[in-house]
Order: sequence, then structure tokens, then C-alpha cells
Amino acid sequence: MTKDFKRFFVSAAILLVAVVVVSEAFFLYAFETFDFPLRIISILFVCVATCATHIWVMRTVVENPKSFNMVFLLQTALKLLLYLVFVAVYLYIFTEHGIPFTLHFFVVYLFFGIFEVSMILKFIKEKSVKTSDNVEKSI
Repeated sequence: MTKDFKRFFVSAAILLVAVVVVSEAFFLYAFETFDFPLRIISILFVCVATCATHIWVMRTVVENPKSFNMVFLLQTALKLLLYLVFVAVYLYIFTEHGIPFTLHFFVVYLFFGIFEVSMILKFIKEKSVKTSDNVEKSI
């Protein structure tokens, strides 16, 4: 499983750097007037939350695959609540940057959400192939 963790974290780091670079380029060149504080911190926040919940889901798949659905839905709900609190606090503090921040946060959330789901599906496929191979070998 450590190989899977390494692959996920390397992929997450590459995605993080790509999102930061695209965000910087987009806001520096396209929307100079819509730059807002804590843009990079919001990207890091989403990345850290994605990595933490991904570890939780990967461990669940390995230790107790039958509870995967419940754990995945629970971690998704908790993550969404955490994001909602983050956005609400940000909008309370920086009300003048509400629309650009919300749009930016939504796009970052979509990137990392699609990334996380694709990595989880790949991990589950690999685990199910290994399990079916082990069953066939034992027969």
C-alpha cells in the first residue's frame, strides 16, 4: 500500500503545482483587478483535505472493503462541511472578494474532486484485480 500512497502523493503534488501555476497565470494576466488574498492558501487547503480523506478511504478499502460506501459518503460530507465553513469564514472576512474567490474555490474543488475520485477508482480496480487473481490461484 505504500506504493499506492507514494503514487497518490506524487500525483497530488503535480496537480497542486499545476493548479497553482494556472491560478497565478490566470489571475495575473487575465484578471489583474480580481486578485484576492489567500488564493494559494485555499488551494493548499483543498489539497491537504483531499490527501487526508484519500488516506482514510484507501485504508478503509484495504482493512474493511464492505464499509467503503459508508466511509466514502461520510468523508465527502465532512469535507464539504469543512469547505463550507472555510468559504463562509473567508467571505465574512473578505466580503469584497466574494465572487472571484467562490468561483476560484469551486474550480479548485472540481479539479481535486475529479482527481481524487479517479485515483480511488484506480485503487479499487487494482485491489479487486489482485483479489480475483488470488481467488483464481487458490482454486
